[in-house]
Amino acid sequence: MRTHSASVIVPVPSNIRLTNEKFPLDHLRHWYLDPDFAVLAPDLERLFRTLDISCTPSAENEADFILRMGSDPVPDVWRMTVSSSGITAEAGERGGARYAVDALTQMLFASVLTAGRASALLDGAEIQDAPRFSWRGFHLDSARHFQDTATIKRVLRVLAHFRINVFHWHLTDNQGWRFAGKTVPLLDGEGTWSCGQYTPDDLREIAGYARDLGIRIVPEVDVPGHSARLLAKYPQFACDPAAPGSEWCLGNPDSLEFLKRILSELMDLFPDSPVIHIGGDEAETDHWEKCPMCQAAMRERNLHSMRELENDFMVRLSRFVAERGRSPMIWGTCSGQVYPPDTIIQVWLDIREPLKIAAHGNKMVYSVHNSLYFDYPANLSESWEPWMFELSERGVYMTDPYIIWPEKVKDFMLGTEACLWTEAVQQHRVMSKIFPRIFAYSECAWSQPERKSYADLVRRRELLEASGLTDYLKGL
Repeated sequence: MRTHSASVIVPVPSNIRLTNEKFPLDHLRHWYLDPDFAVLAPDLERLFRTLDISCTPSAENEADFILRMGSDPVPDVWRMTVSSSGITAEAGERGGARYAVDALTQMLFASVLTAGRASALLDGAEIQDAPRFSWRGFHLDSARHFQDTATIKRVLRVLAHFRINVFHWHLTDNQGWRFAGKTVPLLDGEGTWSCGQYTPDDLREIAGYARDLGIRIVPEVDVPGHSARLLAKYPQFACDPAAPGSEWCLGNPDSLEFLKRILSELMDLFPDSPVIHIGGDEAETDHWEKCPMCQAAMRERNLHSMRELENDFMVRLSRFVAERGRSPMIWGTCSGQVYPPDTIIQVWLDIREPLKIAAHGNKMVYSVHNSLYFDYPANLSESWEPWMFELSERGVYMTDPYIIWPEKVKDFMLGTEACLWTEAVQQHRVMSKIFPRIFAYSECAWSQPERKSYADLVRRRELLEASGLTDYLKGL
């Protein structure tokens, strides 16, 4: 049975009213974009060229597809009407406009598949759409295995198509330091498993590309642990310069000042990034326990453990980021540590942690590993690492940040973030880890629970895959 063209959209829109009208694709001859949405013109041209649709720009009164500036100021909201006379969409800003074009892309691909190019048509519909969460994130680890700028751009384009609006970029770790900077000239892109580094021009180019896609970048420098690559070149900031390890010396006042210089340079490289991630997870205390400077700092500050000293260090770093006009972000640890209320906490380890974070008044992002870590295998046939769980498409789809105590955490939950760590994922495997679970994740991040159905998601995903949409997106 033929599928209604509006019932293929992923993620599923907030409201769809089906009508009996039809619009043949042979009638799609001209398109018009509001001048504020001109950045979308190449996307439309590529779409029509790929599907062999002869459609060219025109004045609004001559157009069969019209994308107008709407009056709704809410970010990411979009509307579309398909009637016998054409297709009209509107949005109040660029993000919603792009989502309207992406929805049209899916409908056109599916229509050509089901009816053939000569007979393809769009069914009548009135669509209204808005996101469930303002933070719909995707994290990519470029520190363990490096990805070149072309790969980063392809990832960003795929994310934008599926309504993902935050790109959390993990740029530093034990195995690599991936941004070139004046503060750390000795770090040249050498890595444990792969080599490569982004120049300032690379970062500016990618930031501009993301901005045009409606994606904001959250760059991350991970401290005080996960720092072996830096400390190998700058051992004076470790507790034991002869055996630097992975942790910064928390008692050395120069550590904090050097990190402030690094973060200042990072913020200068990403002037449009409102959030700066400073890590804060999985640091070992062994070096600190044996370090005279760390012990002295703990006593001077009337602290009682190395975890309290670590918390004090990260609070100082958070305040510095906030003083620069950005929001600091930190990985949650379930250790009861308390951060300033303007610090965003990323929940990754325990589904119970949101309650503790809300009690402290912090905003949070939900990334619990066994629900949203895309490096985990999707099925038993994929390769595993000892720390991994199976994470099926269904498992991603059923993820809900409000799984426990929704009434207590809803005012503090910004949204969700899927994470792709790359200890075991080389550049050529990145897309195979993103697809096909990105279909499920997009609906987890965007759609209201009452609109979701896993069986229907599978139907839509399979139809869009068969239409060639996935290959089209991978090739952008």
